[in-house]
Amino acid sequence: MPAVDLVTRPSAGPLAAAYLGLLAREWEPAMPAVLLRSRFLGLLYVLHDRADQLGHVRPRHGADVVQDLTRGACLSTEDTVRYLAAAVAAGVAVRHGTDAYALRPAAVPDWSAAVDHLTAPRERTTAP
Repeated sequence: MPAVDLVTRPSAGPLAAAYLGLLAREWEPAMPAVLLRSRFLGLLYVLHDRADQLGHVRPRHGADVVQDLTRGACLSTEDTVRYLAAAVAAGVAVRHGTDAYALRPAAVPDWSAAVDHLTAPRERTTAP
C-alpha cells in the first residue's frame, strides 16, 4: 500500500490516528537524515498500518510479528529487528512480551538514541 494511502485513509483507532498524525507532521520533519535515508521511516508507517484500536501490533494469521513486519516493510529480518529496536530506543514503540509491540505516541522521541542504535558497530559471532 503506498504511503499516501496510509495518510488519507481512516485509522484503526484514536491511538493509531494520533501516532500517524505525529509521524507525518512532527516526527518525520524532525528526524535526522540517517533515519530518513534508511527504511526506518517506512517501518514506522507499517507499524501504524498493522496496529489495532489500542495501538497493539500483533502477528497476523498466526505468523511471527517480525516476519509480518518484514514482509510489510520489504526489509530483511535482520534489518526489521534492528529498526524495531531503534524505534523502542527512540520511544515511539514498546515491546510487549515476546511477540507483540505497541505504538507509543511520545511527545518528544529520542531520535539520537535511534541513530546511535543503528550506527553502532554490529556484533559479529564466529563459528567455533
